[in-house]
Amino acid sequence: MSTRLKHYLKDGACHQARAVLAYLQGRGDIEESWDSESSSYKAEIKVARWENCREQGYIVSLIHNGTGRQLNVAFFEHRNSDSICALKWDQRSMNSITIDTANFPDDDNHVYRDKYDVSHKVKWGEAFAMAKWIHEQLTNFWIECEGMGS
Repeated sequence: MSTRLKHYLKDGACHQARAVLAYLQGRGDIEESWDSESSSYKAEIKVARWENCREQGYIVSLIHNGTGRQLNVAFFEHRNSDSICALKWDQRSMNSITIDTANFPDDDNHVYRDKYDVSHKVKWGEAFAMAKWIHEQLTNFWIECEGMGS
């Protein structure tokens, strides 16, 4: 049975965030985490919904078990500008981080002091550019953690 296009695959996130997620899924795993002994990728990117009133998107998280660090990147369409925005920060959590449990650092890397304080943004319709940036952040995080001598 078919369904109306505008209702297909809707989970509450905006269409731009869903497009970013689709591009991220298509980019695949983090090549630098390939483990030839187990024939698998050590980096496992997790995804959950990000809900902040009208800003509906996703959060991707990557835990580096060797260092215990976790990188989180939430992405969504901004409520005022329609840009696709991302928030990036380190925070370890056993469960998916939400806007209510996010602990944004209070340092030079601080994000989200207000609704315009984001880590990265692209114009409306540039979902691929955002997905590319997010994948680069995850890859760089993995490489940095591996360099710490896990």
